[in-house]
Amino acid sequence: MQTNIFKQKHKLKFQKVTTNSLGVVKFGSYGLKATASGLITAKQLEAARRVIARTTKRTGKIIIRIFFGQPVTKKPLLTRMGKGSGPIKTWVCYIKKGLILLETNNIPQNIAFNAFKLASSKLSLPVDFVQREFYKLK
Repeated sequence: MQTNIFKQKHKLKFQKVTTNSLGVVKFGSYGLKATASGLITAKQLEAARRVIARTTKRTGKIIIRIFFGQPVTKKPLLTRMGKGSGPIKTWVCYIKKGLILLETNNIPQNIAFNAFKLASSKLSLPVDFVQREFYKLK
């Protein structure tokens, strides 16, 4: 039987927060940017990461910019009402519009675009392919 060490959290409401630094590609050259708000489960992101690793033939680096810190509970079937919220079923991350989900580094642009295009079909949110802006000094 699974025991919960941490206190179960309440569901969050989506808040309008302006996040300037979270919507910019920082650690890699190319990124996957969410164009709508919603939920992503850990299984969805793992499937997307595997697709990217397979299409890039494990060259380069994949950086995950989100953290799954929100548990979702589910009561078992055929149980009576009451007696708490039930065990943790899965972990999710609430995504806000404009957030960078994944980044890659040391990969050519056409391979990165194809990898992110295949990975976007594994996610439940609409996403865009973004490129890092390099500023030249004088």
